[in-house]
Amino acid sequence: MKTPPARVGRPPTVTSAEIAEAALAVGLDRATVRNVADHLGMSVPGLYHHVRTREELLAMAAAHSLGALELPAYHGQEWTEWLLDYARFVYDALVAQPEIIGQVLAGTVNTLRAAQHLEGFFEVLGGHGFTVAEAYDISQQLLAAVVGAAASCVGRRAAADAGHPPIADLRRAAKALGTDSVPLVHQLLRQRRVPDSDPFDSVLLVVVGIAQRRAGQAL
Repeated sequence: MKTPPARVGRPPTVTSAEIAEAALAVGLDRATVRNVADHLGMSVPGLYHHVRTREELLAMAAAHSLGALELPAYHGQEWTEWLLDYARFVYDALVAQPEIIGQVLAGTVNTLRAAQHLEGFFEVLGGHGFTVAEAYDISQQLLAAVVGAAASCVGRRAAADAGHPPIADLRRAAKALGTDSVPLVHQLLRQRRVPDSDPFDSVLLVVVGIAQRRAGQAL
C-alpha cells in the first residue's frame, strides 16, 4: 500500500472553534497536536500554524468549553435556590474539565460569552430587587467560591489517585513531627472519623452569607 504524498502548500483552513471541538472530541487526556490533526484530517505541521503546543491546545479547548456553558433555567424559584443551581452547574463543569479552571484563573475566558452570562445573571437577580451592581458583586463572590471549591475537589482526586490522600499525608506529617509539636493535629487524628467535607459546602456557606446580608439590609 502506497504512503499518501505529504501535503504541501498552505495549511487547510480551520478555525479555533473547530480545533477546540476536535480536542474535546478526542478527549482532553488524549488531546495531542498529532491526535487532533488526525481527527481534523490535516497534517501536524499544518496544525502547528494554529497552535504550537499541547498546552495551547488544551487552553483553547477549555476556553471554548467554558464559552459554551449555558445558564441554568430560571423557573421562578427563590433567588438563593437559583444561585445554588447556577453554582452547582459551573462547579460540575469545572470538575469535569479542570483545564477550564486554569483559563478562569488566567483571565483568558471568552469575554463575549461572559458578558452574555452576566446579562442573564442580572436579569434573574434583578427580578428579585437586586441592582446590577449588587448582582455583579454576587456573581464575583460566587465565581471565586466555585472555582476554589472545584480546584479543591480536583486536587483531592488527583492526590487520591496518586496514592496519597490529604488525610494520609497529614497522618504521616503528624507522626514525623510528634505529639509535642502538633498536639491539636494529633487530637484531630485520634478521632474515629476525621471530618471530610464536600468542597461544594464552601459555596453553600457563601450563598447563606449573601442571603443573611440581604436580609439584614431589608430590616
